[in-house]
Amino acid sequence: MTDPNLDTNIPASILSLDVDWTEVENDAAALLSRYIQFDTTNPPGHEAPAIEFLADMLRLRGFEPIVIESAPGRANLIARLPARNNKAQAQPCLLYAHADVVPADAAEWSIPPFEGRIEDGFVWGRGALDSKGLGVIFLQALTLLKQSMLPLNRDLVLLIAADEEVSGAFGVAWLLDHYPELVQAEYVWDEGGVGLCLSNGPYPCLYQVAVAEKGSLTVRLVARGTPGHAAVPHADNPQDRLIRTLQRLRSWHHSPRLTKPAVKMLQTLAASQQFPRSFLFARADHLFWRPFLHNLLESDSLFSPLIRNTVSLTMLRGGQSSNVIPSQAEAELDIRLLPGEDPQEVLASLRSIIADPRVSIEVLEMPIDHPPSSIDTDFYRALAQTLQTFQPPGLVVPYLTPGTTDSRFFRRAGMNAYGLTPMLLDIWELSRIHGIDERVSIANLRWGIQLVIATLLRL
Repeated sequence: MTDPNLDTNIPASILSLDVDWTEVENDAAALLSRYIQFDTTNPPGHEAPAIEFLADMLRLRGFEPIVIESAPGRANLIARLPARNNKAQAQPCLLYAHADVVPADAAEWSIPPFEGRIEDGFVWGRGALDSKGLGVIFLQALTLLKQSMLPLNRDLVLLIAADEEVSGAFGVAWLLDHYPELVQAEYVWDEGGVGLCLSNGPYPCLYQVAVAEKGSLTVRLVARGTPGHAAVPHADNPQDRLIRTLQRLRSWHHSPRLTKPAVKMLQTLAASQQFPRSFLFARADHLFWRPFLHNLLESDSLFSPLIRNTVSLTMLRGGQSSNVIPSQAEAELDIRLLPGEDPQEVLASLRSIIADPRVSIEVLEMPIDHPPSSIDTDFYRALAQTLQTFQPPGLVVPYLTPGTTDSRFFRRAGMNAYGLTPMLLDIWELSRIHGIDERVSIANLRWGIQLVIATLLRL
């Protein structure tokens, strides 16, 4: 189901374009292959060469991109396609993707992660799905809209930014602080959701459009003790102290809670479910049925992260030699908070669970407060209606992203941001995001370009 049938149910707005789609998809694959070859692993990012490459591609296509460095080697790209309707009053729509990627261990991959190999109908490499592939889809769509000379009622802005995978401090957050006029928009199209191919049920696909996301709270636990020779064990070993602390954290209870975006998602899904899920999903806003619904959702890997705060142990450090007891040991926790949670209350709860003065808590990242995006907008309706005209048919649902994206900065700045990577993925392909052997099918690039164009023309 990864490669959709693109020959039927394509909107007339797409069919009317004088385009050789085989040439378009091959061009997109070649562009993505070259883009992946720029190693933008963050940290340190070093996105500038990749950004300049994209800027050159846009110049060849008749655009006048702006490249802005937020720090040496950290670059951001902005390109604009002006509205052609002289009576247009609508504010811009911004198409956003990030240029940085997460680390990849080449020893674990079957194909080198920064080779950008095109093989078996796929483009392979770190960033193919997250989110260099998205950037290429947006760039190609913008190019075809420019060539089409069709009237546009609003400016379209392409933004490719740095530093999404770490903090946004050199990317979107920095741009909004220093050049807000360049990225101001009514709507933002970002990552966050995806077209998920299903193995059962009345719909072959579930289109998740992210309208909200959990907050990211990252902390470092530092356990301190008495150093010494490993041949003389003692009771003040910081490694032992840290292990005891982490064991206590396994009992840290996080009560389930349904947020408004999750309630709307469940209600939208209700008609596609079997009893008792159909009954309980339809009544997600009824307090009486909440305990039954919580029990049902907590056993589901898809829904469980959407109804409670989560804690993941991600890093452990301690010691430099096998015969030395160190003076301290460290652990980093990735804590994801539901919308509306007070991070200070969560930290207070964490301290009470640890209950050890020799273990300190260092906050590395605090979540920022931001509202959800409304589903009662022209953009959401245009995207939902367009998805319903494409093959394969699917159910469009508002989605609470369990991860963190740069949409939080746009939403905090008053923009409606929506997350949907315009690709169709099954669970196996989805697991390659931040995983091993990341890849995107060339058919998905074509499908995504068509979906973006059709949505923007409808908007």
